Amino acid sequence: MRWSLTAIALFVLQLGMAQLGGTPSFSNGWSKSGQVQQPEFFIFPWEPGTRLQEKKTSLSIEIDSMGMQPIKALVNEGGRTTLYVSDISTPVCADGDCRLMDIRLYWTLLGGYAGFDRYRNAPLTKHDHDEFVYADYLKLHQLLLDDNSILKRRKIDELVKKPAQPEEEGVDAIAGATIKEVKESVVSGALYSCYTAWHLVHGGIKDKIKDLTISTLNNELLEQMLMTDNSDYQMFVLKRLSDRQYEQYYVRIAEIFGGGIPLVRTLIVKNLPETIWNSERLQEPFWGHFERIDINTRSLLLGHLSEAPASVIHGLSNKLGQMTKNQLKIYLEYLSESQFLDTSILDNLKNFSSDQREANAYLVSYFLEDLRL
Repeated sequence: MRWSLTAIALFVLQLGMAQLGGTPSFSNGWSKSGQVQQPEFFIFPWEPGTRLQEKKTSLSIEIDSMGMQPIKALVNEGGRTTLYVSDISTPVCADGDCRLMDIRLYWTLLGGYAGFDRYRNAPLTKHDHDEFVYADYLKLHQLLLDDNSILKRRKIDELVKKPAQPEEEGVDAIAGATIKEVKESVVSGALYSCYTAWHLVHGGIKDKIKDLTISTLNNELLEQMLMTDNSDYQMFVLKRLSDRQYEQYYVRIAEIFGGGIPLVRTLIVKNLPETIWNSERLQEPFWGHFERIDINTRSLLLGHLSEAPASVIHGLSNKLGQMTKNQLKIYLEYLSESQFLDTSILDNLKNFSSDQREANAYLVSYFLEDLRL
Protein backbone atom coordinates (compact mmCIF):
# COMPACT_ATOMS: atom_id res chain seq x y z
CA MET A 1 0.00 0.00 0.00
CA ARG A 2 2.84 2.38 0.82
CA TRP A 3 4.42 1.84 -2.59
CA SER A 4 1.04 2.46 -4.21
CA LEU A 5 0.83 5.84 -2.54
CA THR A 6 4.28 6.72 -3.87
CA ALA A 7 3.29 5.60 -7.35
CA ILE A 8 0.16 7.74 -7.17
CA ALA A 9 2.19 10.73 -6.01
CA LEU A 10 4.59 10.26 -8.90
CA PHE A 11 1.75 9.97 -11.40
CA VAL A 12 0.21 13.19 -10.12
CA LEU A 13 3.58 14.91 -10.31
CA GLN A 14 4.16 13.79 -13.92
CA LEU A 15 0.66 14.89 -14.86
CA GLY A 16 1.27 18.29 -13.31
CA MET A 17 4.54 18.71 -15.17
CA ALA A 18 2.87 17.73 -18.43
CA GLN A 19 0.23 20.39 -17.91
CA LEU A 20 2.93 22.95 -17.32
CA GLY A 21 4.70 21.97 -20.51
CA GLY A 22 6.96 19.23 -19.15
CA THR A 23 10.59 19.72 -18.31
CA PRO A 24 11.74 23.37 -18.15
CA SER A 25 12.52 24.54 -21.65
CA PHE A 26 15.85 26.19 -20.98
CA SER A 27 18.75 26.14 -18.54
CA ASN A 28 21.75 28.28 -17.75
CA GLY A 29 23.54 27.86 -21.05
CA TRP A 30 20.71 27.03 -23.45
CA SER A 31 18.22 29.20 -25.28
CA LYS A 32 16.20 28.92 -28.47
CA SER A 33 19.14 30.40 -30.37
CA GLY A 34 21.38 27.54 -29.26
CA GLN A 35 24.01 26.85 -26.63
CA VAL A 36 25.70 30.24 -26.40
CA GLN A 37 27.04 30.12 -22.85
CA GLN A 38 29.37 27.72 -21.11
CA PRO A 39 27.48 25.18 -19.00
CA GLU A 40 27.65 26.20 -15.37
CA PHE A 41 29.62 23.10 -14.36
CA PHE A 42 31.92 22.10 -17.21
CA ILE A 43 35.32 20.50 -17.86
CA PHE A 44 36.27 22.22 -21.12
CA PRO A 45 37.28 25.81 -21.85
CA TRP A 46 34.58 27.77 -23.66
CA GLU A 47 35.72 29.97 -26.52
CA PRO A 48 34.02 33.40 -26.74
CA GLY A 49 31.44 33.49 -29.51
CA THR A 50 30.80 29.75 -29.42
CA ARG A 51 27.33 28.80 -30.60
CA LEU A 52 26.21 25.18 -30.60
CA GLN A 53 23.02 23.80 -32.05
CA GLU A 54 21.21 20.62 -31.05
CA LYS A 55 21.05 17.80 -33.57
CA LYS A 56 19.09 14.57 -33.28
CA THR A 57 20.97 11.29 -32.91
CA SER A 58 19.99 7.64 -32.81
CA LEU A 59 20.95 7.48 -29.13
CA SER A 60 18.71 7.50 -26.08
CA ILE A 61 19.09 6.89 -22.37
CA GLU A 62 16.66 4.97 -20.19
CA ILE A 63 15.24 6.91 -17.28
CA ASP A 64 13.68 5.05 -14.37
CA SER A 65 9.87 5.24 -14.54
CA MET A 66 10.10 7.74 -17.40
CA GLY A 67 11.08 5.63 -20.41
CA MET A 68 13.70 6.55 -22.99
CA GLN A 69 15.16 10.07 -23.12
CA PRO A 70 16.84 11.25 -26.36
CA ILE A 71 20.55 12.05 -26.50
CA LYS A 72 21.30 14.96 -28.81
CA ALA A 73 24.53 16.12 -30.41
CA LEU A 74 25.71 19.70 -29.99
CA VAL A 75 27.30 20.82 -33.25
CA ASN A 76 29.32 23.94 -33.96
CA GLU A 77 28.79 26.34 -36.83
CA GLY A 78 30.97 24.13 -39.01
CA GLY A 79 28.63 21.21 -38.43
CA ARG A 80 31.06 19.23 -36.27
CA THR A 81 29.81 17.50 -33.15
CA THR A 82 31.55 18.78 -30.01
CA LEU A 83 29.38 17.38 -27.20
CA TYR A 84 26.39 15.21 -26.44
CA VAL A 85 23.55 16.38 -24.23
CA SER A 86 20.29 15.23 -22.71
CA ASP A 87 17.66 17.05 -20.67
CA ILE A 88 17.01 14.55 -17.91
CA SER A 89 13.86 14.38 -15.85
CA THR A 90 13.78 11.53 -13.34
CA PRO A 91 11.75 10.91 -10.18
CA VAL A 92 13.25 11.28 -6.70
CA CYS A 93 11.03 10.43 -3.74
CA ALA A 94 11.41 11.33 -0.07
CA ASP A 95 9.06 10.04 2.60
CA GLY A 96 6.41 9.29 -0.01
CA ASP A 97 6.60 12.81 -1.45
CA CYS A 98 7.92 12.66 -5.03
CA ARG A 99 9.47 15.31 -7.21
CA LEU A 100 11.22 15.23 -10.55
CA MET A 101 14.96 15.81 -10.64
CA ASP A 102 15.62 17.97 -13.69
CA ILE A 103 19.17 18.32 -14.93
CA ARG A 104 20.87 18.94 -18.28
CA LEU A 105 23.78 16.49 -18.64
CA TYR A 106 26.68 16.77 -21.07
CA TRP A 107 28.98 14.05 -22.37
CA THR A 108 32.27 14.22 -24.26
CA LEU A 109 32.76 12.69 -27.70
CA LEU A 110 34.02 9.56 -25.93
CA GLY A 111 31.06 9.34 -23.59
CA GLY A 112 32.87 10.76 -20.57
CA TYR A 113 31.27 13.25 -18.21
CA ALA A 114 31.56 16.80 -19.55
CA GLY A 115 29.35 18.77 -17.15
CA PHE A 116 25.82 19.77 -16.27
CA ASP A 117 23.45 22.70 -16.09
CA ARG A 118 20.81 23.21 -13.44
CA TYR A 119 17.38 24.56 -14.32
CA ARG A 120 16.72 27.93 -12.75
CA ASN A 121 13.04 27.25 -12.17
CA ALA A 122 13.52 23.62 -11.08
CA PRO A 123 16.41 23.44 -8.57
CA LEU A 124 17.66 20.11 -7.28
CA THR A 125 16.47 19.25 -3.80
CA LYS A 126 17.59 17.24 -0.79
CA HIS A 127 15.74 15.55 2.05
CA ASP A 128 12.58 17.49 3.01
CA HIS A 129 13.01 19.13 -0.41
CA ASP A 130 15.51 21.69 0.82
CA GLU A 131 16.99 23.24 -2.30
CA PHE A 132 20.61 22.63 -3.29
CA VAL A 133 22.92 25.54 -2.57
CA TYR A 134 25.85 26.30 -4.87
CA ALA A 135 28.25 24.20 -2.76
CA ASP A 136 25.93 21.22 -3.24
CA TYR A 137 25.98 21.59 -7.03
CA LEU A 138 29.76 21.87 -6.95
CA LYS A 139 30.00 18.71 -4.86
CA LEU A 140 27.77 16.89 -7.33
CA HIS A 141 30.04 18.06 -10.15
CA GLN A 142 33.09 16.73 -8.34
CA LEU A 143 31.33 13.41 -7.75
CA LEU A 144 30.40 13.06 -11.42
CA LEU A 145 34.01 13.74 -12.40
CA ASP A 146 35.01 10.54 -10.60
CA ASP A 147 34.30 7.70 -13.02
CA ASN A 148 35.60 5.18 -10.48
CA SER A 149 33.45 6.30 -7.53
CA ILE A 150 32.34 3.80 -4.90
CA LEU A 151 28.87 4.32 -6.40
CA LYS A 152 30.09 2.23 -9.33
CA ARG A 153 30.58 -0.87 -7.20
CA ARG A 154 27.65 -0.65 -4.76
CA LYS A 155 23.90 -0.89 -5.03
CA ILE A 156 21.92 1.92 -3.47
CA ASP A 157 20.79 -0.22 -0.52
CA GLU A 158 24.45 -1.01 0.24
CA LEU A 159 25.20 2.66 0.79
CA VAL A 160 22.93 3.16 3.78
CA LYS A 161 22.66 1.64 7.21
CA LYS A 162 19.49 -0.38 7.39
CA PRO A 163 16.65 1.36 9.26
CA ALA A 164 14.56 -0.31 11.91
CA GLN A 165 11.54 -0.30 9.61
CA PRO A 166 11.76 -0.90 5.83
CA GLU A 167 11.26 2.23 3.79
CA GLU A 168 10.15 2.77 0.21
CA GLU A 169 12.50 2.27 -2.70
CA GLY A 170 13.99 5.49 -4.06
CA VAL A 171 13.67 7.45 -0.81
CA ASP A 172 16.39 10.01 -0.10
CA ALA A 173 17.90 10.08 3.39
CA ILE A 174 14.88 8.30 4.86
CA ALA A 175 16.12 4.77 4.13
CA GLY A 176 18.89 5.13 6.70
CA ALA A 177 22.11 6.99 7.36
CA THR A 178 24.64 7.14 4.53
CA ILE A 179 27.62 4.86 5.20
CA LYS A 180 30.93 6.49 6.08
CA GLU A 181 32.74 5.34 2.92
CA VAL A 182 30.53 7.42 0.66
CA LYS A 183 29.26 10.16 2.97
CA GLU A 184 31.99 12.67 2.14
CA SER A 185 31.62 12.32 -1.63
CA VAL A 186 27.86 12.82 -1.97
CA VAL A 187 25.62 15.76 -1.17
CA SER A 188 24.28 15.45 2.36
CA GLY A 189 20.63 14.45 2.28
CA ALA A 190 20.72 13.67 -1.45
CA LEU A 191 22.28 10.22 -1.71
CA TYR A 192 19.62 8.85 -4.03
CA SER A 193 19.82 11.90 -6.30
CA CYS A 194 23.61 11.66 -6.46
CA TYR A 195 23.46 7.92 -7.08
CA THR A 196 20.93 8.34 -9.86
CA ALA A 197 22.87 11.15 -11.55
CA TRP A 198 26.17 9.23 -11.36
CA HIS A 199 24.70 6.13 -12.99
CA LEU A 200 23.01 8.17 -15.69
CA VAL A 201 26.32 9.77 -16.56
CA HIS A 202 28.54 6.70 -16.29
CA GLY A 203 26.13 3.95 -17.33
CA GLY A 204 25.76 2.15 -20.65
CA ILE A 205 25.34 5.40 -22.58
CA LYS A 206 29.09 6.00 -22.32
CA ASP A 207 30.02 3.14 -24.65
CA LYS A 208 27.19 3.98 -27.03
CA ILE A 209 28.44 7.55 -27.45
CA LYS A 210 32.01 6.34 -27.97
CA ASP A 211 30.88 3.83 -30.58
CA LEU A 212 28.99 6.56 -32.41
CA THR A 213 32.09 8.77 -32.45
CA ILE A 214 34.25 5.92 -33.75
CA SER A 215 31.73 5.23 -36.51
CA THR A 216 32.10 8.83 -37.75
CA LEU A 217 35.84 9.13 -37.18
CA ASN A 218 37.88 10.93 -39.83
CA ASN A 219 41.10 12.94 -39.99
CA GLU A 220 39.28 16.20 -39.31
CA LEU A 221 37.76 14.84 -36.11
CA LEU A 222 41.09 13.35 -35.01
CA GLU A 223 42.73 16.74 -35.43
CA GLN A 224 39.88 18.45 -33.56
CA MET A 225 40.34 16.12 -30.59
CA LEU A 226 44.14 16.31 -30.68
CA MET A 227 44.02 20.09 -30.31
CA THR A 228 42.17 19.90 -26.98
CA ASP A 229 43.73 19.57 -23.54
CA ASN A 230 41.54 16.60 -22.66
CA SER A 231 43.79 13.63 -21.80
CA ASP A 232 41.13 11.08 -22.79
CA TYR A 233 40.91 12.66 -26.24
CA GLN A 234 44.69 12.75 -26.50
CA MET A 235 45.05 9.06 -25.62
CA PHE A 236 42.28 8.15 -28.05
CA VAL A 237 43.90 10.03 -30.94
CA LEU A 238 47.52 9.05 -30.24
CA LYS A 239 46.57 5.38 -30.48
CA ARG A 240 45.10 5.96 -33.93
CA LEU A 241 47.56 8.28 -35.67
CA SER A 242 49.62 6.86 -38.51
CA ASP A 243 53.41 7.37 -38.63
CA ARG A 244 52.85 10.07 -41.21
CA GLN A 245 50.36 11.85 -38.95
CA TYR A 246 52.82 11.73 -36.04
CA GLU A 247 55.23 13.63 -38.26
CA GLN A 248 52.50 16.00 -39.47
CA TYR A 249 51.45 16.92 -35.92
CA TYR A 250 54.83 16.58 -34.19
CA VAL A 251 54.76 20.17 -32.89
CA ARG A 252 51.36 19.67 -31.22
CA ILE A 253 52.35 16.22 -29.94
CA ALA A 254 55.51 17.69 -28.41
CA GLU A 255 53.35 20.31 -26.66
CA ILE A 256 51.17 17.56 -25.23
CA PHE A 257 54.31 15.69 -24.22
CA GLY A 258 55.46 18.68 -22.21
CA GLY A 259 52.18 19.42 -20.48
CA GLY A 260 50.27 16.15 -20.54
CA ILE A 261 49.72 13.57 -17.84
CA PRO A 262 52.40 10.84 -17.38
CA LEU A 263 50.22 8.18 -19.04
CA VAL A 264 49.94 10.29 -22.21
CA ARG A 265 53.68 11.02 -22.21
CA THR A 266 54.47 7.34 -21.92
CA LEU A 267 52.20 6.57 -24.86
CA ILE A 268 53.89 9.25 -26.95
CA VAL A 269 57.43 7.98 -26.33
CA LYS A 270 56.38 4.42 -27.12
CA ASN A 271 54.47 5.42 -30.27
CA LEU A 272 56.86 7.90 -31.87
CA PRO A 273 57.87 6.37 -35.22
CA GLU A 274 61.45 5.80 -36.33
CA THR A 275 61.14 8.64 -38.81
CA ILE A 276 60.97 11.06 -35.86
CA TRP A 277 63.85 9.42 -33.97
CA ASN A 278 65.90 9.58 -37.18
CA SER A 279 65.32 13.32 -37.56
CA GLU A 280 67.16 15.86 -35.43
CA ARG A 281 64.54 18.51 -36.22
CA LEU A 282 61.57 16.34 -35.31
CA GLN A 283 62.86 14.83 -32.07
CA GLU A 284 64.46 17.90 -30.49
CA PRO A 285 61.14 19.40 -29.24
CA PHE A 286 60.57 16.27 -27.13
CA TRP A 287 64.03 16.41 -25.54
CA GLY A 288 63.38 20.09 -24.85
CA HIS A 289 60.87 19.09 -22.16
CA PHE A 290 63.34 16.86 -20.30
CA GLU A 291 63.40 19.01 -17.14
CA ARG A 292 59.62 19.29 -16.91
CA ILE A 293 58.48 15.72 -17.45
CA ASP A 294 58.07 13.02 -14.83
CA ILE A 295 60.85 10.63 -13.82
CA ASN A 296 59.49 7.57 -15.62
CA THR A 297 59.11 9.43 -18.91
CA ARG A 298 62.67 10.75 -18.60
CA SER A 299 63.89 7.18 -18.31
CA LEU A 300 61.95 6.20 -21.44
CA LEU A 301 63.39 9.19 -23.28
CA LEU A 302 66.93 8.27 -22.23
CA GLY A 303 66.33 4.91 -23.84
CA HIS A 304 66.65 6.76 -27.15
CA LEU A 305 70.07 8.29 -26.49
CA SER A 306 71.60 6.28 -29.33
CA GLU A 307 69.25 8.11 -31.73
CA ALA A 308 69.72 11.57 -30.22
CA PRO A 309 71.68 14.26 -32.10
CA ALA A 310 74.83 15.89 -30.71
CA SER A 311 72.84 18.97 -29.62
CA VAL A 312 70.71 16.81 -27.30
CA ILE A 313 73.69 14.95 -25.82
CA HIS A 314 75.40 18.27 -25.09
CA GLY A 315 72.23 19.76 -23.66
CA LEU A 316 71.79 16.86 -21.24
CA SER A 317 75.22 17.52 -19.76
CA ASN A 318 73.70 20.73 -18.35
CA LYS A 319 70.80 18.81 -16.79
CA LEU A 320 72.62 16.21 -14.73
CA GLY A 321 70.96 17.46 -11.55
CA GLN A 322 67.52 16.56 -12.93
CA MET A 323 68.52 12.92 -13.42
CA THR A 324 68.03 10.15 -10.89
CA LYS A 325 70.93 7.93 -9.94
CA ASN A 326 69.99 5.29 -12.50
CA GLN A 327 69.33 7.86 -15.21
CA LEU A 328 72.75 9.43 -14.62
CA LYS A 329 74.35 5.99 -14.92
CA ILE A 330 72.62 5.47 -18.27
CA TYR A 331 73.82 8.82 -19.56
CA LEU A 332 77.40 8.29 -18.40
CA GLU A 333 77.50 4.80 -19.85
CA TYR A 334 76.35 6.16 -23.16
CA LEU A 335 79.03 8.89 -23.07
CA SER A 336 81.74 6.31 -22.44
CA GLU A 337 80.84 4.56 -25.67
CA SER A 338 80.01 7.56 -27.86
CA GLN A 339 81.95 10.07 -29.89
CA PHE A 340 80.27 13.06 -28.23
CA LEU A 341 82.54 13.35 -25.18
CA ASP A 342 84.19 16.66 -26.06
CA THR A 343 85.63 19.51 -24.02
CA SER A 344 82.33 21.28 -23.35
CA ILE A 345 80.68 18.13 -22.00
CA LEU A 346 83.73 17.32 -19.89
CA ASP A 347 83.67 20.80 -18.39
CA ASN A 348 80.01 20.32 -17.39
CA LEU A 349 80.83 16.92 -15.88
CA LYS A 350 83.71 18.36 -13.85
CA ASN A 351 81.57 21.22 -12.56
CA PHE A 352 78.86 18.80 -11.50
CA SER A 353 81.28 16.39 -9.81
CA SER A 354 82.65 19.19 -7.64
CA ASP A 355 79.24 20.51 -6.57
CA GLN A 356 78.74 19.42 -2.96
CA ARG A 357 74.99 20.05 -3.19
CA GLU A 358 74.57 17.23 -5.70
CA ALA A 359 73.96 13.85 -4.07
CA ASN A 360 75.03 11.97 -7.21
CA ALA A 361 78.17 13.97 -7.87
CA TYR A 362 80.32 11.02 -6.80
CA LEU A 363 79.09 9.00 -9.80
CA VAL A 364 80.50 11.58 -12.17
CA SER A 365 83.73 11.74 -10.16
CA TYR A 366 84.17 7.96 -10.56
CA PHE A 367 83.39 8.29 -14.25
CA LEU A 368 86.06 10.96 -14.70
CA GLU A 369 88.56 8.94 -12.71
CA ASP A 370 88.00 5.97 -14.98
CA LEU A 371 88.78 8.26 -17.88
CA ARG A 372 91.86 9.42 -15.93
CA LEU A 373 90.81 13.03 -16.19
